[in-house]
Amino acid sequence: MWNGLQMAEAFYEECGRPMLERRFPGYLDRIAVGLVGQGSECFGYDDRISRDHDYAPGFCLWLSEELKQQIGEEMQKAYDDLDFDGFIVRHRLDAAMAPGDSEMTGAREHRVGVFSIEEFYYEHTGLTGKPQSTDDWLKTPMYYLAEAVNGRVFRDPEGRFSAIRKAWEDFYPDDILKKKVAADLAMAGKTGQFNYERSLRRGDQQAAYSCVTEFIYKISAALFLLNRRYMPYYKWRGRALKDLKICSDAVPLIFELQQLPESESVHKSYLIEKISSIVIEEIRNRGWSEGYSDYLLDQAKIIMKHISDPQIASWNIFVGED
Repeated sequence: MWNGLQMAEAFYEECGRPMLERRFPGYLDRIAVGLVGQGSECFGYDDRISRDHDYAPGFCLWLSEELKQQIGEEMQKAYDDLDFDGFIVRHRLDAAMAPGDSEMTGAREHRVGVFSIEEFYYEHTGLTGKPQSTDDWLKTPMYYLAEAVNGRVFRDPEGRFSAIRKAWEDFYPDDILKKKVAADLAMAGKTGQFNYERSLRRGDQQAAYSCVTEFIYKISAALFLLNRRYMPYYKWRGRALKDLKICSDAVPLIFELQQLPESESVHKSYLIEKISSIVIEEIRNRGWSEGYSDYLLDQAKIIMKHISDPQIASWNIFVGED
């Protein structure tokens, strides 16, 4: 069975490429094609359940803003006229679906088809091109950046779309990376290592639950950063955690912590400390900390001292948390 990326590329090769060669032969060297953005198929995480809504063969066509103004409307009509149902019928075994199997809510119309390069990146990063400043890097949540660099580019003769993509793929500059890791670890320490047990002593089960939930979120964000990957939004966070290589020993412990009831508070506290120790060991191995404290907030403060940019180093420790 194809996953969504395989189906998208097959649909482009069989139906999309001939359409472009026939209808837009003079523009072939100015059109980038691929499947990137929102949807489980763009992450390669789609399965049979994914096919129940907004799922069909499809791909993106990226043009410069100028070219889109010239031919974008005509190209979108040509794209809409592609034989989607016929393709599914011809490849029903590989596609594992039949025409009409997937309920269409209209969301997919904003995910595939014709886009300008500028509008695509603005939607996902808040910028129309490459990041130029510290603020450019910090203002966009990681889950949007994950959508800007996932999927696959099938062709990009001019290289414009891919050049912007590579700037984001190359990940945060070192000082910003350290700042974000410090911020996430600081909050993970406050919630999981400090306030969790204090909430239990007060008998405040709701606060204790919130502390563990927040710890899992912040420590997961730190793990993605240490792996130089953007953390996707909540639905795919757990699936993506399984792919991480650095601090991978912490991942099954996070899943275990996530599933424990409050009646297992002692074991929860143990897991929080064990997960924290794995991350602290990685921080020390990187030379980002020389401290021996087992408290994540202490380690975060030391990381801040390893930031070269004096402006970034002067920020509040929680600036940049995800």
